[in-house]
Amino acid sequence: MRKLTATLTQSGLLAVLLQRQRDKLIQLARRRAQRRQVRAALWSTLTWPYRALTAPVPVSDSAEPIVRTVAPHLNLSPGQ
Repeated sequence: MRKLTATLTQSGLLAVLLQRQRDKLIQLARRRAQRRQVRAALWSTLTWPYRALTAPVPVSDSAEPIVRTVAPHLNLSPGQ
């Protein structure tokens, strides 16, 4: 009885090589995306104190308004 060994034809070998190449490209893309995420998180962590110090200060609600608005349909003249 003869022993059968698995052999690859030329087209089979090409398919295996192309699949490996595809897998490597996907792996590389995942690594790049992960690096991008880590870089963004690190940058955000390092820059938040600067953003907090340079952010515009909100005006408090207790301050008097600078301009008072009057509805145009109200008659505010004295005596009427």
